[in-house]
Amino acid sequence: MRNRKAVSMAAGAVMLAAALGMTGITAGAEETVTLTFFDKNSGSNTFDDPVAQAIEEKTGVTIEVENPTGDPLEKLNLMLTGQNYPDIVLMDRGNEIVSRYIEAGALIPLNDLIDEYAPNVKEMYGEVLTKSRYKDGQNYYLNNWYGVDPDASAGVLMRRDLLAEIVGEDRAMSTEPFTQSEYIDILKQFKEKFPELNGKESIAVTLDAESKNYEGTLWGMYGMKSYYVEDGQIFHKVRDPKYLEAVTFMNQLYTEGLLDKEWVVNKKEQWTQKLSTGNVFSTFASYWDTDAANASLAETVGPEAKFFSYKVVADDVDPSATTYNGRSTLGWDAIGITSNCQNVEAAMKLIDFLVSEEGQYLMMWGVEGQNWDLTDGVHVPHQDVLDGFNTDFDKEKLETGARKWTWFIKNGNGSDGTPYDITKCEQPETAVFANQCFGESDSWDTADFSGLEPAGSTIEGLSWQKVKDVYDQNFPAIVNAADSAEAASVYEAMVAEMESSGLPQVESYMTTTYQERMELWGQAE
Repeated sequence: MRNRKAVSMAAGAVMLAAALGMTGITAGAEETVTLTFFDKNSGSNTFDDPVAQAIEEKTGVTIEVENPTGDPLEKLNLMLTGQNYPDIVLMDRGNEIVSRYIEAGALIPLNDLIDEYAPNVKEMYGEVLTKSRYKDGQNYYLNNWYGVDPDASAGVLMRRDLLAEIVGEDRAMSTEPFTQSEYIDILKQFKEKFPELNGKESIAVTLDAESKNYEGTLWGMYGMKSYYVEDGQIFHKVRDPKYLEAVTFMNQLYTEGLLDKEWVVNKKEQWTQKLSTGNVFSTFASYWDTDAANASLAETVGPEAKFFSYKVVADDVDPSATTYNGRSTLGWDAIGITSNCQNVEAAMKLIDFLVSEEGQYLMMWGVEGQNWDLTDGVHVPHQDVLDGFNTDFDKEKLETGARKWTWFIKNGNGSDGTPYDITKCEQPETAVFANQCFGESDSWDTADFSGLEPAGSTIEGLSWQKVKDVYDQNFPAIVNAADSAEAASVYEAMVAEMESSGLPQVESYMTTTYQERMELWGQAE
């Protein structure tokens, strides 16, 4: 990278920038603006790769990345306490640290700045800006990994080779949904046909109890969401008419010997090891959760011995009403300009470039001509780059700079139809199949419900913690009940205990928060 002197922009340079825009800053200029950027995800990465150089050349801004040392949240708290935060900060959007920064005046409002300097932000973010407003109506940050994510997530994973032996090759390759009854029958046939596999007792279904990645699948089968909504009121999912039916299904798997008896104590690593051993037929998870197990099975058993994601529909649910793929359009991170920033105009113009399609493809695809070409108006990735990401993701990222800096990233495809994420141009067959199995009807925005829960330090927050403890303790007891009657009894006792722990008050709090949110977003009924 060219050696440039990092200094603050002088008054004359500011006027030049205003006249020429960010690209004009570098037109014949020897100096650049320097902005400091704290990224909780940056690790020990340095801003000196080909993409970083291109960003500097395009914008006239040199970025000094402040890496987290140790716990990023701890560093964010220390920076806030000492008021020594950098020009731009990236933090976990779902953490209360964002509100703390806003309430302390550490993040500046962006609305007027967006109107003046950031046309790309307006175009790319659209309604997301409305949904990201703080309670005072201002935008204090921009979202990262925002927008509709078309990629499938939760599903019922089954080993394709074993499934083909039970239902035939054509059905195993089909994306047509299975009904709940069909799935249970398949599990029973598996146990009958394969009482043992690889010298061990076969397991029809196992789960990862540590991460609870099975929940998206279970609730998705029955069309359930984060909370149950009735007449604009928010209720815990245990109030959903489908809840007891869903947990009774889980209990049936357990009582009929189809569910791994050790499921409740399975840690993620242990779960992966079980899947890799070769005696497990099915699990509930996202298709990528079994990548490690699939790699092992492909080597030890064969390429067809991989887990593929299938859609299973509860018997009394319409296939178009399932909710497998809940994703938040508001993304994972919040990126804001701090009150310490001395060159807000430069920061906004930098942000507007990174937000633009040009900036997105630069960050996520790398440098044109080196990593990809524009052919007839369409982005075409170089095969060696795709191969590099498939072979050694981290190495390719560091060498090319593509996907090394993931700021203001938008999900989905660009205007030419190619994905903003180069790694989605050539997906593994498990991803392709999953995306074929689950359609638009399964996608729903979890943003409506995220962050409704009361803060832990409040009266409602303390009650919420008690309610969660009661739920977490009783859910396994429902699944592991001796029969459906006992499962229903445990469920009823659990709900009663949740209510005595303050559930009605918490639901009232969340309802108020939800209704205020809908009004702020202009979606009030």
